[in-house]
Amino acid sequence: MDSMPERMTDHWWWLPGMRPGRRMLLWHILLDGQQEVSGLVRRYQDMLAGVGGLDLVPAEWLHMTTQIVGFEDEIPREQVEALVAGARRRLGALAPIEVEVGRLWVHGEGVALGIRPERGLDPVREAVRQAAAETAGVHPLDGEPGWTPHVSVAYSNADGPAAPIADALDRRPDPVPFRVGAAHLVAQVRDGHLYRWEHLAEVPLG
Repeated sequence: MDSMPERMTDHWWWLPGMRPGRRMLLWHILLDGQQEVSGLVRRYQDMLAGVGGLDLVPAEWLHMTTQIVGFEDEIPREQVEALVAGARRRLGALAPIEVEVGRLWVHGEGVALGIRPERGLDPVREAVRQAAAETAGVHPLDGEPGWTPHVSVAYSNADGPAAPIADALDRRPDPVPFRVGAAHLVAQVRDGHLYRWEHLAEVPLG
């Protein structure tokens, strides 16, 4: 596990430009059909169920954010089509990737599960990032190319000590395999303490 923070902070602040109902285009890696990974998340959530100040992520909205593209209302449709076409060319040249999910990561705004090898999914990130850069551009909210792939288990909704989380997670399930065979372009909104989205495109590897 990465080092445990001393305190948790509220995850649900608004990034610049975000507001209720405004949709953002992102590339996600989704857990569709990955029962072992979904089951592992559920076991962690069961351990955290009695801890206050956390919003557990519902199974249907589990994801691995891979690349921010930008706000939907700022990107013309033809750029979105070019984005998907560019990602399809690049991802099509990659074989599906096998990694392991389960490295516990408690950060200031939540609880997540990282992967091993830590850079195992970088080719997917690079492919969709290059496609974005050549079409819609890399959005300022995306920051630097550095990326820590993870599946969020729970988001913090309050300021408070992290010790109750550490106590709840004193036993940790073994990591599980995760086969990544596609990236998904989604139009995402923040709905209260939840991220939800509409699927726009599924682009397979290989």
